Amino acid sequence: MDTENRKLKKQNMRIYPIYKTIGVDFIFFYSIRFLFLTQVKGISASNILLSISFYAIFMIILQMPISMVVNRLGTKKSTVLANIISVLYIILIMMSTNLLTLIIAEFVSALCFSIKDVSDPTLLRDSVPDGEAKSSIFSKLEGKGCKNYFYFDAITAVSAGFLYVINAYIPMILSMLFAIFATIISLSFNEIKVEKEKKKQNPVKELKEQIRKLKKSMTFIIKSQRLRSLLIYAGITRGIYSLIATYGDSLLVDIGVSAQIIAIVGAIYSIATGIGSEKQEKFHNRYKNKSLSIMLILTLIPIIIIGIVGKLGLSFNTSLIIIVILMTFIVAIKGINMILVKKYLANFTQNDIIVQILATDAIIRNLFRAIIGFFGAYLLKITDTANAFIIIGVLLLVASLGLISYMKTRLGLKPQEYDKSEFYKN
Repeated sequence: MDTENRKLKKQNMRIYPIYKTIGVDFIFFYSIRFLFLTQVKGISASNILLSISFYAIFMIILQMPISMVVNRLGTKKSTVLANIISVLYIILIMMSTNLLTLIIAEFVSALCFSIKDVSDPTLLRDSVPDGEAKSSIFSKLEGKGCKNYFYFDAITAVSAGFLYVINAYIPMILSMLFAIFATIISLSFNEIKVEKEKKKQNPVKELKEQIRKLKKSMTFIIKSQRLRSLLIYAGITRGIYSLIATYGDSLLVDIGVSAQIIAIVGAIYSIATGIGSEKQEKFHNRYKNKSLSIMLILTLIPIIIIGIVGKLGLSFNTSLIIIVILMTFIVAIKGINMILVKKYLANFTQNDIIVQILATDAIIRNLFRAIIGFFGAYLLKITDTANAFIIIGVLLLVASLGLISYMKTRLGLKPQEYDKSEFYKN
């Protein structure tokens, strides 16, 4: 049985980076999403940002029920289900005509990614053999899949811009086809031994055991200062990167950039994010316990500069070059951040608490994403994008300096410097 289980795990680890390459997010989509919704569907930039904020709220509402669903279905079935739902999301986006229909589409998207956020990393972690190298193997496989996705997305983003000019629906249809392909690949994953054993339990006893573990793990999460610090950090950074993605597209449209150029710029961003995710281990080894603080500062300062550039009235080419360079730097930091945060969270987890920690992480991330998103949408209603960049950058920089001070005595310490309550016990 152990030999069979090792084979199942090995197959999952082999498939996972391939699946991640096309299944971590949508292909042919994000480089033209803003243009499609504003130009074809006639939805304003502020309403697009509002829908994204509603997406974050839906993610919060769904997390706890979804964690129970994943525990019950197992990671393979949950991942397959999430990918099927992703196909439906693309269809709904193509049918959206106003804010209400767009919000409905974002609910479906939230259902998809609330499942993926729990099932995908859990599937990988359960597939990696136990041992000292477990965390490193996890981050390498996760990083490889994300890196390949961003490189592949960069290639498709360029073509998406030119296909959009021919017919705006072509890249959307291609995005749907790749979502179907990701669903097919996810069918090749295996349920591992731990999950099979769970299914053999009496359903009533299993439910009681899940409730007991949920209460115990949530108590630990609330009391753990270092875990609480990491979750707050993850929430703020996720909110920042989500907001800036929409702001960046809006600013390019404001200065008169064409659809083809915007798609090419999107490709540059994807490559930069991929490089960042690939270099996360080197970044961590260099900056150690200062990694999170440095990433936060290196994100917010360029945001303020971008806003200033947008107000200076520079020539089109000069403005475009500076904005793209700074945004490229930001998304490269995003690539590093998204892998390191997952790695640090995985270091806290054990088999019976990982789902709850990932679910709590998703709740907090989306809470901050919603708050930052609603405020960002409000700014776009009362001022232009350049001013919004400056205002949001300054406010978040002040808040982040407070967060860095809070994390200083709670994260990045030596194991012996932590209180015993910071370590989860079965």
